[in-house]
Amino acid sequence: MVRYCRNKVKIAIVGAGPSGVYCAINILQLFKEIDFKDYCLDIFDKGQILRTILPTGNGRCNLTNNIADIKEFASNYPRGEKFLYSLFSRYSNFDAIDFFHSIGIETIVEADGRVFPKLQSSKFVKDKLLDKLNSFSNVRLLNKKINSKDDLKLYDKIIVCCGSRSTKSLIESFSHTCVDFKKALCGLKIENSSIYPKGVSVKSLDGDFIFTKDGVSGPLIFKISSVNAYKNFPYEIDINLFNFEDLIDLSNRFPKKSILNLVANFVPKSLALVLVGSENKKAAEVSKQKLISYSKLHLKVLSCSSMGEIVNAGGVCLKELDKNCKSKISDNLWFCGEIIDIDGFCGGFNLQNCWSSAYVVAFDVVSSIINK
Repeated sequence: MVRYCRNKVKIAIVGAGPSGVYCAINILQLFKEIDFKDYCLDIFDKGQILRTILPTGNGRCNLTNNIADIKEFASNYPRGEKFLYSLFSRYSNFDAIDFFHSIGIETIVEADGRVFPKLQSSKFVKDKLLDKLNSFSNVRLLNKKINSKDDLKLYDKIIVCCGSRSTKSLIESFSHTCVDFKKALCGLKIENSSIYPKGVSVKSLDGDFIFTKDGVSGPLIFKISSVNAYKNFPYEIDINLFNFEDLIDLSNRFPKKSILNLVANFVPKSLALVLVGSENKKAAEVSKQKLISYSKLHLKVLSCSSMGEIVNAGGVCLKELDKNCKSKISDNLWFCGEIIDIDGFCGGFNLQNCWSSAYVVAFDVVSSIINK
Protein backbone atom coordinates (compact mmCIF):
# COMPACT_ATOMS: atom_id res chain seq x y z
CA MET A 1 0.00 0.00 0.00
CA VAL A 2 2.78 2.44 0.86
CA ARG A 3 5.62 0.93 -1.19
CA TYR A 4 5.60 4.03 -3.43
CA CYS A 5 6.58 6.04 -0.35
CA ARG A 6 9.59 4.03 0.79
CA ASN A 7 12.12 6.02 2.84
CA LYS A 8 9.72 8.93 3.21
CA VAL A 9 7.55 10.01 6.14
CA LYS A 10 4.21 8.26 5.71
CA ILE A 11 1.12 10.15 6.89
CA ALA A 12 -2.37 8.66 7.06
CA ILE A 13 -5.57 10.68 7.36
CA VAL A 14 -8.64 8.59 8.18
CA GLY A 15 -11.72 10.35 6.84
CA ALA A 16 -12.26 12.53 3.76
CA GLY A 17 -14.86 14.84 5.25
CA PRO A 18 -14.43 18.57 5.95
CA SER A 19 -11.84 18.16 8.72
CA GLY A 20 -9.87 15.45 6.90
CA VAL A 21 -9.60 17.35 3.63
CA TYR A 22 -8.89 20.65 5.40
CA CYS A 23 -6.15 19.01 7.46
CA ALA A 24 -4.63 17.44 4.34
CA ILE A 25 -4.63 20.74 2.42
CA ASN A 26 -2.91 22.54 5.28
CA ILE A 27 -0.27 19.82 5.73
CA LEU A 28 0.46 19.95 2.00
CA GLN A 29 0.55 23.75 1.99
CA LEU A 30 2.87 23.94 5.00
CA PHE A 31 5.28 21.45 3.43
CA LYS A 32 5.20 23.38 0.17
CA GLU A 33 6.08 26.63 1.92
CA ILE A 34 9.28 25.11 3.31
CA ASP A 35 9.95 23.03 0.20
CA PHE A 36 9.83 19.73 2.09
CA LYS A 37 9.16 16.75 -0.19
CA ASP A 38 10.23 13.66 1.77
CA TYR A 39 6.71 12.60 2.69
CA CYS A 40 3.60 10.99 1.29
CA LEU A 41 0.04 11.48 2.42
CA ASP A 42 -2.80 8.96 2.10
CA ILE A 43 -6.42 9.86 2.82
CA PHE A 44 -8.72 6.92 3.58
CA ASP A 45 -12.48 6.93 3.18
CA LYS A 46 -14.93 4.22 2.18
CA GLY A 47 -17.32 6.77 0.65
CA GLN A 48 -17.27 9.80 -1.62
CA ILE A 49 -14.89 12.57 -0.64
CA LEU A 50 -16.52 15.55 1.14
CA ARG A 51 -19.98 13.99 0.87
CA THR A 52 -20.91 15.22 4.36
CA ILE A 53 -20.40 18.87 3.45
CA LEU A 54 -23.15 18.84 0.81
CA PRO A 55 -26.19 18.96 3.16
CA THR A 56 -24.69 21.55 5.52
CA GLY A 57 -26.62 24.80 5.85
CA ASN A 58 -29.51 23.25 3.92
CA GLY A 59 -27.22 22.87 0.92
CA ARG A 60 -25.83 26.41 1.21
CA CYS A 61 -22.87 25.48 3.45
CA ASN A 62 -22.81 27.61 6.59
CA LEU A 63 -19.00 27.91 6.67
CA THR A 64 -18.65 29.64 10.04
CA ASN A 65 -19.93 32.57 12.09
CA ASN A 66 -18.50 36.09 12.29
CA ILE A 67 -18.56 36.46 16.10
CA ALA A 68 -15.28 38.22 16.90
CA ASP A 69 -14.80 37.39 20.58
CA ILE A 70 -13.25 33.94 21.08
CA LYS A 71 -15.04 33.23 24.37
CA GLU A 72 -18.38 34.34 22.98
CA PHE A 73 -17.79 32.16 19.92
CA ALA A 74 -16.86 29.16 22.07
CA SER A 75 -19.96 29.64 24.26
CA ASN A 76 -21.95 28.16 21.35
CA TYR A 77 -20.56 24.69 22.09
CA PRO A 78 -22.40 22.72 24.80
CA ARG A 79 -19.44 20.35 24.90
CA GLY A 80 -15.82 21.41 24.38
CA GLU A 81 -16.12 25.14 25.08
CA LYS A 82 -12.96 25.57 27.16
CA PHE A 83 -10.91 23.21 24.99
CA LEU A 84 -11.71 25.42 22.01
CA TYR A 85 -10.26 28.60 23.54
CA SER A 86 -6.77 27.46 22.64
CA LEU A 87 -7.72 26.20 19.16
CA PHE A 88 -9.55 29.40 18.25
CA SER A 89 -6.73 31.60 19.56
CA ARG A 90 -4.41 29.90 17.07
CA TYR A 91 -6.82 29.47 14.18
CA SER A 92 -9.95 31.57 14.26
CA ASN A 93 -13.10 31.91 12.20
CA PHE A 94 -11.49 34.85 10.41
CA ASP A 95 -8.45 32.72 9.52
CA ALA A 96 -10.84 30.20 7.97
CA ILE A 97 -12.65 32.94 6.04
CA ASP A 98 -9.30 34.21 4.71
CA PHE A 99 -8.47 30.67 3.56
CA PHE A 100 -11.75 30.33 1.69
CA HIS A 101 -11.19 33.68 0.01
CA SER A 102 -7.71 32.51 -1.03
CA ILE A 103 -9.14 29.53 -2.93
CA GLY A 104 -11.83 31.54 -4.68
CA ILE A 105 -14.77 31.23 -2.30
CA GLU A 106 -16.23 34.68 -1.68
CA THR A 107 -18.38 34.90 1.44
CA ILE A 108 -21.37 36.85 2.72
CA VAL A 109 -22.50 37.44 6.29
CA GLU A 110 -26.18 37.19 7.13
CA ALA A 111 -27.92 39.32 9.76
CA ASP A 112 -27.54 36.64 12.45
CA GLY A 113 -23.78 36.37 11.87
CA ARG A 114 -23.79 33.18 9.81
CA VAL A 115 -21.18 33.12 7.04
CA PHE A 116 -22.05 31.51 3.70
CA PRO A 117 -20.35 31.24 0.32
CA LYS A 118 -21.61 34.06 -1.90
CA LEU A 119 -22.87 31.49 -4.40
CA GLN A 120 -24.93 29.80 -1.63
CA SER A 121 -23.76 26.35 -2.72
CA SER A 122 -22.19 23.52 -0.72
CA LYS A 123 -21.23 21.84 -3.99
CA PHE A 124 -19.24 24.93 -4.98
CA VAL A 125 -17.33 24.75 -1.68
CA LYS A 126 -16.71 21.05 -2.20
CA ASP A 127 -15.39 21.61 -5.73
CA LYS A 128 -13.07 24.42 -4.64
CA LEU A 129 -11.64 22.34 -1.78
CA LEU A 130 -11.05 19.43 -4.17
CA ASP A 131 -9.38 21.74 -6.68
CA LYS A 132 -7.01 22.91 -3.95
CA LEU A 133 -6.30 19.36 -2.77
CA ASN A 134 -5.65 18.15 -6.32
CA SER A 135 -3.17 20.96 -6.92
CA PHE A 136 -0.66 19.13 -4.71
CA SER A 137 1.39 16.03 -5.39
CA ASN A 138 2.41 13.37 -2.84
CA VAL A 139 -1.22 12.77 -1.88
CA ARG A 140 -3.58 9.87 -2.62
CA LEU A 141 -7.23 9.25 -1.85
CA LEU A 142 -7.86 5.58 -1.06
CA ASN A 143 -11.37 4.13 -1.10
CA LYS A 144 -10.97 1.90 1.94
CA LYS A 145 -12.52 1.62 5.37
CA ILE A 146 -10.11 1.67 8.30
CA ASN A 147 -11.42 -0.63 11.01
CA SER A 148 -8.67 -0.36 13.61
CA LYS A 149 -5.15 0.86 14.23
CA ASP A 150 -3.89 -2.46 12.87
CA ASP A 151 -4.79 -1.25 9.38
CA LEU A 152 -2.33 1.62 9.75
CA LYS A 153 0.82 -0.11 11.00
CA LEU A 154 2.94 1.08 8.10
CA TYR A 155 2.32 4.79 8.78
CA ASP A 156 4.51 7.13 10.81
CA LYS A 157 1.85 9.75 11.56
CA ILE A 158 -1.88 9.03 11.90
CA ILE A 159 -4.71 11.56 11.95
CA VAL A 160 -8.22 10.29 12.64
CA CYS A 161 -11.03 12.62 11.58
CA CYS A 162 -13.73 10.37 10.16
CA GLY A 163 -16.76 11.98 11.72
CA SER A 164 -18.82 10.38 14.43
CA ARG A 165 -20.71 7.47 12.93
CA SER A 166 -19.63 3.89 13.56
CA THR A 167 -16.26 5.02 14.90
CA LYS A 168 -16.43 3.83 18.52
CA SER A 169 -14.49 0.62 17.83
CA LEU A 170 -11.87 2.53 15.83
CA ILE A 171 -11.36 5.02 18.67
CA GLU A 172 -11.09 2.23 21.22
CA SER A 173 -8.58 0.31 19.07
CA PHE A 174 -6.15 3.15 19.87
CA SER A 175 -6.87 2.60 23.61
CA HIS A 176 -8.81 5.87 23.77
CA THR A 177 -12.06 6.43 25.63
CA CYS A 178 -15.07 7.12 23.43
CA VAL A 179 -17.72 9.28 25.09
CA ASP A 180 -21.05 7.78 23.99
CA PHE A 181 -22.45 9.30 20.82
CA LYS A 182 -25.83 11.01 21.14
CA LYS A 183 -27.90 12.84 18.54
CA ALA A 184 -27.90 16.64 18.72
CA LEU A 185 -29.25 19.46 16.53
CA CYS A 186 -32.26 17.34 15.71
CA GLY A 187 -36.04 17.59 15.84
CA LEU A 188 -37.92 16.15 18.79
CA LYS A 189 -40.92 13.84 19.01
CA ILE A 190 -43.45 14.95 21.59
CA GLU A 191 -46.38 13.51 23.48
CA ASN A 192 -49.83 14.34 22.08
CA SER A 193 -48.30 15.71 18.88
CA SER A 194 -51.62 15.24 17.07
CA ILE A 195 -53.22 18.16 18.91
CA TYR A 196 -50.75 20.70 17.54
CA PRO A 197 -51.06 22.41 14.12
CA LYS A 198 -48.73 20.66 11.64
CA GLY A 199 -46.44 22.87 9.60
CA VAL A 200 -47.16 25.98 11.66
CA SER A 201 -44.15 28.15 12.49
CA VAL A 202 -43.91 30.03 15.78
CA LYS A 203 -41.67 32.96 16.75
CA SER A 204 -41.33 32.63 20.50
CA LEU A 205 -39.33 34.62 23.04
CA ASP A 206 -36.88 31.70 23.20
CA GLY A 207 -36.52 31.28 19.43
CA ASP A 208 -38.22 30.04 16.29
CA PHE A 209 -39.68 26.57 15.89
CA ILE A 210 -42.19 24.64 13.80
CA PHE A 211 -44.66 21.86 14.52
CA THR A 212 -44.06 18.67 12.54
CA LYS A 213 -46.07 15.49 12.00
CA ASP A 214 -44.78 13.96 15.23
CA GLY A 215 -43.28 16.81 17.19
CA VAL A 216 -41.29 20.01 16.86
CA SER A 217 -38.30 21.17 14.86
CA GLY A 218 -36.47 24.36 13.91
CA PRO A 219 -33.58 26.44 15.35
CA LEU A 220 -34.87 26.60 18.94
CA ILE A 221 -35.56 22.87 19.03
CA PHE A 222 -32.15 22.03 17.59
CA LYS A 223 -30.56 24.02 20.41
CA ILE A 224 -32.75 22.33 23.02
CA SER A 225 -31.89 18.89 21.65
CA SER A 226 -28.20 19.76 21.78
CA VAL A 227 -28.23 21.05 25.35
CA ASN A 228 -30.21 17.97 26.45
CA ALA A 229 -28.34 15.42 24.32
CA TYR A 230 -27.47 13.29 27.34
CA LYS A 231 -30.77 13.66 29.16
CA ASN A 232 -32.83 10.48 29.44
CA PHE A 233 -36.16 10.31 27.62
CA PRO A 234 -38.83 11.27 28.34
CA TYR A 235 -38.08 14.76 29.61
CA GLU A 236 -40.10 17.97 29.77
CA ILE A 237 -39.43 21.42 28.32
CA ASP A 238 -41.10 24.83 28.59
CA ILE A 239 -41.05 27.35 25.75
CA ASN A 240 -41.75 31.00 26.56
CA LEU A 241 -44.08 32.00 23.75
CA PHE A 242 -44.62 35.66 24.62
CA ASN A 243 -44.56 38.14 27.49
CA PHE A 244 -47.57 37.35 29.67
CA GLU A 245 -47.71 40.95 30.88
CA ASP A 246 -48.60 42.03 27.34
CA LEU A 247 -51.56 39.63 27.36
CA ILE A 248 -52.67 40.91 30.77
CA ASP A 249 -52.47 44.46 29.46
CA LEU A 250 -54.63 43.57 26.45
CA SER A 251 -57.12 41.80 28.69
CA ASN A 252 -57.46 44.89 30.87
CA ARG A 253 -57.93 47.11 27.85
CA PHE A 254 -60.41 44.82 26.07
CA PRO A 255 -62.21 42.86 28.81
CA LYS A 256 -65.15 41.93 26.59
CA LYS A 257 -63.06 40.46 23.80
CA SER A 258 -62.60 36.72 23.34
CA ILE A 259 -59.45 35.44 25.08
CA LEU A 260 -58.78 33.32 22.00
CA ASN A 261 -58.57 36.40 19.81
CA LEU A 262 -56.31 38.15 22.29
CA VAL A 263 -53.90 35.19 22.54
CA ALA A 264 -53.91 35.06 18.72
CA ASN A 265 -52.22 38.47 18.76
CA PHE A 266 -49.06 36.73 19.97
CA VAL A 267 -49.09 33.26 18.36
CA PRO A 268 -50.72 31.74 15.26
CA LYS A 269 -54.45 31.29 15.81
CA SER A 270 -54.19 27.53 15.27
CA LEU A 271 -51.82 27.35 18.25
CA ALA A 272 -53.97 29.76 20.26
CA LEU A 273 -56.85 27.29 19.82
CA VAL A 274 -54.73 24.58 21.43
CA LEU A 275 -53.60 26.83 24.28
CA VAL A 276 -57.06 28.15 25.10
CA GLY A 277 -58.92 24.94 24.32
CA SER A 278 -62.59 24.91 25.25
CA GLU A 279 -62.14 27.79 27.68
CA ASN A 280 -62.80 30.49 25.12
CA LYS A 281 -64.20 33.02 27.53
CA LYS A 282 -64.23 36.78 27.55
CA ALA A 283 -60.95 38.22 28.75
CA ALA A 284 -62.53 39.59 31.96
CA GLU A 285 -63.58 36.06 32.93
CA VAL A 286 -60.06 34.62 32.82
CA SER A 287 -57.84 34.61 35.91
CA LYS A 288 -54.40 36.16 35.92
CA GLN A 289 -52.87 32.73 36.59
CA LYS A 290 -54.61 31.35 33.52
CA LEU A 291 -53.45 34.25 31.38
CA ILE A 292 -49.88 33.57 32.47
CA SER A 293 -50.26 29.87 31.57
CA TYR A 294 -51.15 30.75 27.97
CA SER A 295 -47.75 32.38 27.50
CA LYS A 296 -45.87 29.11 27.94
CA LEU A 297 -45.86 25.90 25.95
CA HIS A 298 -45.18 22.82 28.05
CA LEU A 299 -44.06 19.76 26.09
CA LYS A 300 -43.10 16.22 27.00
CA VAL A 301 -40.25 15.02 24.77
CA LEU A 302 -40.33 11.33 23.87
CA SER A 303 -37.30 10.94 21.59
CA CYS A 304 -35.24 12.50 18.82
CA SER A 305 -36.67 12.66 15.31
CA SER A 306 -34.91 12.34 11.97
CA MET A 307 -35.33 16.03 11.16
CA GLY A 308 -32.62 18.66 11.53
CA GLU A 309 -28.91 19.13 11.00
CA ILE A 310 -28.24 16.07 13.20
CA VAL A 311 -24.69 16.07 14.46
CA ASN A 312 -23.53 13.73 17.18
CA ALA A 313 -22.38 14.73 20.62
CA GLY A 314 -19.65 12.48 21.99
CA GLY A 315 -16.38 11.09 20.65
CA VAL A 316 -12.76 10.99 21.76
CA CYS A 317 -12.49 12.11 25.38
CA LEU A 318 -10.87 15.57 25.50
CA LYS A 319 -8.92 14.72 28.66
CA GLU A 320 -6.91 12.26 26.56
CA LEU A 321 -5.80 14.93 24.07
CA ASP A 322 -3.27 17.73 24.44
CA LYS A 323 -3.85 21.30 23.26
CA ASN A 324 -2.87 20.26 19.71
CA CYS A 325 -5.46 17.45 19.64
CA LYS A 326 -2.59 14.97 19.87
CA SER A 327 -3.11 11.75 21.77
CA LYS A 328 -1.68 11.54 25.28
CA ILE A 329 -1.86 7.76 25.01
CA SER A 330 -0.38 6.84 21.62
CA ASP A 331 2.55 8.67 20.10
CA ASN A 332 2.20 10.06 16.55
CA LEU A 333 -1.61 10.02 16.73
CA TRP A 334 -3.98 12.98 16.37
CA PHE A 335 -7.76 13.43 16.25
CA CYS A 336 -9.76 16.34 14.81
CA GLY A 337 -13.23 17.37 13.70
CA GLU A 338 -16.46 15.71 14.81
CA ILE A 339 -14.73 12.58 16.11
CA ILE A 340 -13.60 14.48 19.20
CA ASP A 341 -16.08 15.25 21.97
CA ILE A 342 -16.98 18.72 20.72
CA ASP A 343 -20.27 19.81 19.18
CA GLY A 344 -21.88 23.18 18.60
CA PHE A 345 -25.20 24.82 17.91
CA CYS A 346 -26.47 25.75 14.46
CA GLY A 347 -24.79 28.77 12.91
CA GLY A 348 -21.52 27.51 11.41
CA PHE A 349 -20.06 26.38 14.72
CA ASN A 350 -19.61 22.69 13.93
CA LEU A 351 -17.77 23.40 10.69
CA GLN A 352 -15.54 25.92 12.49
CA ASN A 353 -14.53 23.18 14.90
CA CYS A 354 -13.49 21.17 11.83
CA TRP A 355 -11.44 24.04 10.35
CA SER A 356 -9.70 25.04 13.60
CA SER A 357 -8.91 21.57 14.91
CA ALA A 358 -7.77 20.43 11.44
CA TYR A 359 -5.37 23.35 11.04
CA VAL A 360 -3.90 22.99 14.53
CA VAL A 361 -3.36 19.27 13.92
CA ALA A 362 -1.79 19.96 10.51
CA PHE A 363 0.63 22.45 12.02
CA ASP A 364 1.58 20.10 14.85
CA VAL A 365 2.07 17.11 12.54
CA VAL A 366 4.33 19.13 10.24
CA SER A 367 6.27 20.50 13.23
CA SER A 368 6.75 17.00 14.61
CA ILE A 369 8.34 15.95 11.31
CA ILE A 370 10.44 19.02 10.59
CA ASN A 371 11.74 19.45 14.13
CA LYS A 372 12.58 15.79 14.64
